[in-house]
Amino acid sequence: MQRPKTFAALLAWSSAITVSSAASAQTVPAATAGSLTALEEIVVTARRSTERLIDVPVAVTALSAATIERAHVSDLTQIAQLTPSLIVASAGSGTGGSIAIRGVATSFLDPGVEQSVGLNVDGVAIGRAHYLNAAQFDLAQVEVLKGPQALFFGKNSPAGVISITSANPTRRFAAMVRAGYEFEAKEKFTEGFVSGPISDTLGLRIAAKFADLDGWFTNRVPATPSVSYPGLTIPGGLYKTSPSTQQIVGRVTLDWKPTTDFSANLKITGNTTKGGAVDSSEVYCTPGLAEAIRGTVSTLQPGRGIRVIDPYSDCKLNHRTSNGQLPAELLANWPLASRHGGRGWSEVRTWIGALNLKYDLGPISIASITGYTNLRARQYFNAARDFENIVAATPSERGHTVSEELRVQSAYDDPLNFTIGGFFEDAYRYNGYQTLLGFVGFDASNGNSAYTFRDHYVTNGRTYSGFGSLRWKILDYLELSGGARFTHETKSTVGVQEYRNALGAAFGLAPAGASISVDNSFSNWSPEVSLRYKPTDDLMAYVAYKTGYKSGGISNPATISAGNVVDPSPLGFRPEKSKGFEAGVKAEALDRTLRFDLTGYRYNFTDLQLTSIQVTSYFIRNAGKARTTGAEATIVWQATPELSLHGEAAYNDAKFIQYPGAQCYARITGTAGCVGGFYDRSGQRLNRAPKGTISAGFDYNQPIGAGLELGLSGDATHTSKYYIHENGDPNSLQEGFWRVNANLRLGGEDDRWELALIGRNLTNEYIKVVSLDKTFGVAGTYTVYSIRPHEVVLQGTVRF
Repeated sequence: MQRPKTFAALLAWSSAITVSSAASAQTVPAATAGSLTALEEIVVTARRSTERLIDVPVAVTALSAATIERAHVSDLTQIAQLTPSLIVASAGSGTGGSIAIRGVATSFLDPGVEQSVGLNVDGVAIGRAHYLNAAQFDLAQVEVLKGPQALFFGKNSPAGVISITSANPTRRFAAMVRAGYEFEAKEKFTEGFVSGPISDTLGLRIAAKFADLDGWFTNRVPATPSVSYPGLTIPGGLYKTSPSTQQIVGRVTLDWKPTTDFSANLKITGNTTKGGAVDSSEVYCTPGLAEAIRGTVSTLQPGRGIRVIDPYSDCKLNHRTSNGQLPAELLANWPLASRHGGRGWSEVRTWIGALNLKYDLGPISIASITGYTNLRARQYFNAARDFENIVAATPSERGHTVSEELRVQSAYDDPLNFTIGGFFEDAYRYNGYQTLLGFVGFDASNGNSAYTFRDHYVTNGRTYSGFGSLRWKILDYLELSGGARFTHETKSTVGVQEYRNALGAAFGLAPAGASISVDNSFSNWSPEVSLRYKPTDDLMAYVAYKTGYKSGGISNPATISAGNVVDPSPLGFRPEKSKGFEAGVKAEALDRTLRFDLTGYRYNFTDLQLTSIQVTSYFIRNAGKARTTGAEATIVWQATPELSLHGEAAYNDAKFIQYPGAQCYARITGTAGCVGGFYDRSGQRLNRAPKGTISAGFDYNQPIGAGLELGLSGDATHTSKYYIHENGDPNSLQEGFWRVNANLRLGGEDDRWELALIGRNLTNEYIKVVSLDKTFGVAGTYTVYSIRPHEVVLQGTVRF
C-alpha cells in the first residue's frame, strides 16, 4: 500500500516539536533499505512476544545493554536518569523506595503498600521497592512501559511497568572483565561474566559484580555534649562519609533447548548490599531559615519533646551532613544499635529465581513463568538526621513470594489470534520496628529498657488472576486488539505490640501484648482495547483505551495506637484504579536513518495511595481523584555512519482533581488553611511530576588507525520544577535543573578492549526526589533525599 500523502507533513511537524532521545533497545540487524547508515531495529517484548518497537501500540522506552554500559548504570535510580517521565527514589526505610512514571507513584514511607509502578525482573513480578537497592548489571535490555499495564506482566499495574531482562548464555564461549573507579565518591567496582555452551543443547552464563562505595556526604559532627541525654556525650567521627556501601551480586543462568519446540531458562540472582550509613538524605531548610534560627538553643518543649537546633548543619543541600549517634551508655540494651559500635548501618539481601518454560505446538505456544523472591532488609539509623539522635530506629522487613504465570498464545495466519492465561502469587511479609525516643525516658526494670516501643506486623496475601486478549486483523493494515484481566486478592495482617515503655502511653500507644487483626479481599476487572493502523513497514499509528488496578490493604505504621486496637479500620486503604486513553504515531524515514515517535495521553486515577503522618507514624491515605494529561516525543537520526543525534521532549500536566483530606505539613499546621490536621490539595500537582522535560545528545565513533576506535557521547537534559514533599509543601520544591552527561572512550575496532572516562551529572546538581518535615525540627526544616551528585568514572573493559 502506498504511503499516505499526509505522512511527509506529519514527519515535518513531529520533527519540529520533538527534541528527544530515542533510547536504544535490544537490537537485531536491520534491513539497510539501500543505505549504509540505516538504524538498527529495536526489538521489544512489551506484549510478551518479540516485536519491532515501531509495531507495538504501547508507549515504551527501551534501553539496550550497550546504552546501559556506556552510561555506567548500576541501579534503577540511574536507569531513571536515562528515561524521561521516570523518577526513582531509593531509601532504606519503609518499602525501600518509590518509582514514579508521569508523576504517579506510591510513597516509600509505609511498608504496608506496594508500588503503583510494577517491577518485573526476568518475567517475575516484584512489588517491594527494596529491590531498587539491588545492583543492575549484565543486562540484555530494560523496557519502561508507561501508563496502565493490565495484561502482560504478571500483576496488574495502574501506572506502568519497568521490565528488566538479564543477559542469556551465548552460543560460543565469551567472557568479560570490567573494573573501574569513581573519583568523587571513591567507588571501586569490578564485574564480569563467563558464558558459553556446555553441550549442544545446554548453555551456561555466570556473572558477578563487587562494588565498594565511600560516599559523597561528609559528616561534620564532633564529640559533643548531649542536650537530649544530660550528662552524656554524642560520640564524634564514627563515620566520615556516607552513604558508604559494599555490594556483592551474582547470577547463574542455564538455558536448555533439547528440541526446536521446547526451551527452559533458569536464572537465579542473589544480591547483598551492606552499608555503614543508610541513605542519601540530609537536613535542608527553606531559604533564609537557617540564618534565622542560627544560634537558637535546643529546648525541651512539654508535650513535644526536644526541639533540636543543629549547630553543625548548614541546612543546605550539598556535600555536608550532620548525623550524630547515640551515647555509648545507651547502647548496652540495644544489640541492633550497638552491632557496629553505634554507627548507622543497613543490610539488604535479595534473591530472585525465574524459570521460564516455552513449548511450541505449531501455531500455538505455551509459556510458563515460575518465580521466587526472598527479601531480608534491616537497618539502624538516626531518624532525626542531626547531631542529636533523639529518634533512633531499627525497622526491618523479611518476606518471600512464590508465583506462577501460565500463558497460551496463538500465531495463526488467520486474521484472529488470542492470548489466554492465569497468574497466581503467594506472599509472606514481616515488618518489625524498634524505636527509641530519647526524651521519653527509660524503664530500668525491663531488659528492653533502651526501647520506647517495639512491634511487628505479619501479612499473608494471595493473588489469583486470569487474563485474555484477542487480536483481529481487520485489514492488512488495520488491527483491533482487546482484552481484560480479572484479579482477586486476599490479605491477612496481624500487628502485635511487643513492648512499650512505661511513658509510651503519653503517645497513645497500645500496651504490650495488644494486637490488631485485619482480613481484606479485593476483586477487579481491568479491560483494555487498542486500534493499530499500519499502512507501511515504516509507519504505525494507534489509539488505545487502558485501565489499571492495585489492591488496597492496611497501613503498617511504626506505632500501634490504643485506638487502632479498638478499631483498626482507620488503618485501611482502598484499591487504586486508573483508566484513560492514549494515542501515538511511530515512524522511520530517510531510508530508515531517521526514527521518531509521538504519544499523547490522558488518564484518570481514583484513590491514589499516598502517605500522611500522624504523631509519630506514617499512614496510607487515599486521594480522591487525579489526572495526568501530556505528550511525549522522541527522535533519533543516524546522520553519518559515525554520528548519531538524538533528543526527547515530554509535557506532563499531572494534578489532583479532588483531594480535600490531605495531611497538613508543618508550616501550615495551626493556620486557617489547616482544619483538623487536614487541608485541600485539589488542583495541586502530583509529587515528582515535572511539567516539562527536554533532552538532546549525540554519539560519535571514529576509527583512528592502528586498529583503534575513538568514541565520544554527550547529552544534556533539562527538567522543570516539581513537588517532592509527601504532603505537598510548596516550600520544598525541587527547582528546575540541567543535568549533563558525557563519555569518552578508546578501544579496539574488534571490540576486545575499551578504556572509558564517564561523567554523569557534570553540572553537580543535588537533585531532590523526596522531602519530609524534619523530625522535631523547626517548621521549614526538612529531611531531603537526593540522587547522587556529579560522578567521574574511569573504567576498563576486556572481552574474550
